[in-house]
Amino acid sequence: MNKIYFIGIGGIGMSGLAILANKKGYKVLGSDLSRNYITEKLKRKGIKVYHRHNSSNITKDIDLVVISSAIKDDNPELMEARRYNINIVKRAKFLSMMSSNSKVIAVSGTHGKTTTTGMIASVFETSGSDYTAVIGGISKHIGSNVKTESGEYFIIEADESDGSFLYYSPLISVVTNIDNDHLDFYKNIENLKKIFLEFINRIPFYGRAIICGDNKNILSIINKIKSPFYTYGIENLNQWRTGNIKNNKKNTEFDIYYRGRKEDHINLSIFGTHNALNATAAYISLRYSGINRKIIKEGLLNFKGMKRRLDLISSVGNVLFYDDYAHHPQEIKTTLKALRDIYPDRNIKAIFQPHRYSRTLILYREFAKAFDCADEVHLTDIYPAGEKQIKNVSSKLILDEARKKGKNFFKFTETIDFAKNIRKNDLIITLGAGDVYKILDEIRIKYETLLK
Repeated sequence: MNKIYFIGIGGIGMSGLAILANKKGYKVLGSDLSRNYITEKLKRKGIKVYHRHNSSNITKDIDLVVISSAIKDDNPELMEARRYNINIVKRAKFLSMMSSNSKVIAVSGTHGKTTTTGMIASVFETSGSDYTAVIGGISKHIGSNVKTESGEYFIIEADESDGSFLYYSPLISVVTNIDNDHLDFYKNIENLKKIFLEFINRIPFYGRAIICGDNKNILSIINKIKSPFYTYGIENLNQWRTGNIKNNKKNTEFDIYYRGRKEDHINLSIFGTHNALNATAAYISLRYSGINRKIIKEGLLNFKGMKRRLDLISSVGNVLFYDDYAHHPQEIKTTLKALRDIYPDRNIKAIFQPHRYSRTLILYREFAKAFDCADEVHLTDIYPAGEKQIKNVSSKLILDEARKKGKNFFKFTETIDFAKNIRKNDLIITLGAGDVYKILDEIRIKYETLLK
């Protein structure tokens, strides 16, 4: 296998795999409709990127085609690869092939997996050990979504969206929570819980699963878990407990207990109770990996967060501009509560870009209730993420549902109109897994211009 083609190479997960394969000496190329900082980074590394999905991009000398879950069966490149009888694998299958000779730490869960994976990688980075990591976001500490070195440990963010995380055979797994997402694929929460149970039970007898015992969906399957596991969380019944959490604008500190005995006091350079829980999961996995406690504490403190996760982009005058990847009601609630706890007197204006028609249709009532910690909510059009439009499904579903409850929801119109209505002490945050961050940049620039 010498030449590998990635369909959808510009995605955060696929780009990491492309960089990894390139570092290992394979000839790498691929396609993506988007032109962004990721595709430019790939090009700088000598990776050919086409910006059209064209059958002519697929040639007979390609040994392997890697696809993400977003690629549809009628994609012309995928169809051409099948015509040539080229081996085609999903992203997770390829990652399992690349990590087959390593000790794998796989982090999954509906929410928090990117940050938790980034925290684990940050500690390995601090330790000076060689390791490989593929993360679904850009770590500010590492400066990338991928680390490509030798070493016995391979750290993976395990995406559960299509069940393909069952390709992995981890030594250590983390499940941060199970929530009602990706129901377009799983159909119901019971199917989703079953697939997570199967993932947890892939741990060998000499490994360990680390699961959040505060999550009701995890608790509902706990009696069916056959692999060795630890529970963690804030509640007293957990084996590992997060306690005495203190948040402020620059950091979070808390204590970690094991079976009632205090193990450590942890300081983070980011805030939020949810991040204390993420750090607890990371801490346990790292302890089980044999990393020194002092290094773990130092590495967690060195972790400066992930891009697009409670990400303070800039401060203009007395106005703060934040961006976050939150695209599920629970994620939005968690993000906005973290901001409200730290900035109780700020006027929080949220700009939300719903992600996928299917998710909006299934969760629009929950979305309408997710913004209680915001003073205003402005809704953009839905980011389709490759989906075909569903009849009568738009962000208006959320808007109408919220207005029934008398909530301050608006249809987002123009960036200049929004910028003109910014006032001192406002906190602006964009939320969504699409390209809503571009809107924040435009608003910030226009607001700066208005101040001159």
